[in-house]
Amino acid sequence: MGSFVHKTSGNTHIVAAAGGIEMVMLVRDRKEFFTAFIEREVAARKLKAVINGSFVNLGKLASLSVVMGSSPLDPAESSAVGEVIQDGHIVAGSSSSGKFHFSQNTCGADRFTAGLGDPPISSCAAVGGIAPIVSDGLAYGSINRYRSGVPMGAPATGNVDAKYLPFLTQKSNLMFSDLLNRGASVGKTAIGFSSKSKALIMLVQEDGTNGLNANEIRSVFVANSVENAVFLDCSDSATLYYDGKFLVNPGKNKNEFLTIAVGFK
Repeated sequence: MGSFVHKTSGNTHIVAAAGGIEMVMLVRDRKEFFTAFIEREVAARKLKAVINGSFVNLGKLASLSVVMGSSPLDPAESSAVGEVIQDGHIVAGSSSSGKFHFSQNTCGADRFTAGLGDPPISSCAAVGGIAPIVSDGLAYGSINRYRSGVPMGAPATGNVDAKYLPFLTQKSNLMFSDLLNRGASVGKTAIGFSSKSKALIMLVQEDGTNGLNANEIRSVFVANSVENAVFLDCSDSATLYYDGKFLVNPGKNKNEFLTIAVGFK
């Protein structure tokens, strides 16, 4: 098991881990609340920390059941956005090549990467269908930013032609922009890795609290030399279990149907 440290910054929880960390993808496979599922997996796998994972799609009938009822949904009634990989096998979800992924390429190795497209199928553990913060050292945001000397015509948003890429310092992303527009109080779950310090950093903020906006969270990762970081499902999906208890609970309705979590030990 790795070495874990927890601290808070206002209403934001930050967990840093290093030293042989193991990332484990957790997929709910029975009719139970998301929090009960996490507690069961923590006990079975001896996990130190767990956060919520993929975005999840619901059909119309399932959405109505969540709004009108108070019981957990069968996991078959929801579908994870993006591929979820464990030990080289897709265990949930489907291709989401236009979004980003976060991956531990080798089990037990302090090396995690983030990038555009589906995660490498050979990953020890990985989650796709998520939003970028930093990828291979390139920051993401609501607009494209360039260093001085960039040729005329560089686009403010969207794809960037090859001649502008050497000057690009921040790449626009719609998922990032949407989250930024929701402000500082919306719940957030983010994770990143610094190869310089060999540290994995989890950042979780409860929904409806005065916290950090998306730009400020990016600044936290950049200040800690994080080259690869992503946002997982945010809003009231935000969940953090650490050292034997929940520090951030999902919203009541989300607790009924969330299916994917990410564990660490």
